[in-house]
Amino acid sequence: MDRNLILLFLFFLINISFSQTISKKQSDSLKQEIVKTYREVYWSALPKQKGWVNDYEKILSDNEEKKLDSLISKYERETSIEIAIVTIDTIKVAENNFEALSLHIAKTWGVGKKGKDNGILIAFSKGYKNIRIQNGNGIEKIFSNEDTSKIIENDFIPEFKKGNYYQGLANGIIKIMEYLRGKIQED
Repeated sequence: MDRNLILLFLFFLINISFSQTISKKQSDSLKQEIVKTYREVYWSALPKQKGWVNDYEKILSDNEEKKLDSLISKYERETSIEIAIVTIDTIKVAENNFEALSLHIAKTWGVGKKGKDNGILIAFSKGYKNIRIQNGNGIEKIFSNEDTSKIIENDFIPEFKKGNYYQGLANGIIKIMEYLRGKIQED
C-alpha cells in the first residue's frame, strides 16, 4: 500500500477521533492505536536512504544537509568508511525502541561496504534528546563503545544543548573522522 495513502488514512482516523460522539478515553485509545500502527508501518517500510544525511525531523537547513553530505562523501572517498546520519521524529518510534530502530535502519540501509562492515549510523532525535551511534563490526574493532560515548558527550551534546544541531553533528562527525584516521594510520 502506498505510504501516502496510509498516512492519509491515519490522519482521517485521527480527525474522526475528535468527534464529539467518541469519549476522551476512546479517543486516547484510538490515537494510541493509530500511532502504534504508523510506527509498525514505518519500521516495515523504511524510506530509502537519500545521500548520507536523512533529516526526517527537519532540524537542518538544505544548505546544512549539503555541507554534512559533502563532508561525509569526501571522507568516504578517502577511506571507504561510510557514515550516515538520520534524524528521527518521535512519531516514528517510541522512546524505548529508539536504539532498536537505529540498528534496524543501519542494517536495512546497508551502511558500510560489503565484506568490510565499515559503516557508522548516527541516529538523533531532537524530541527525545537522544543520540545513538551504530558501528559496523569492522568499525567496532577500532572504535569502541567507550570511544563513541566520549565523542557523543564531548562533541555532539554541547552544541545540541544550545539548539545548534548542525554544529553538534558537524563537530561530532569531524571528531569521529579524525579519530578513525588516527587509528587507520596506526595499522
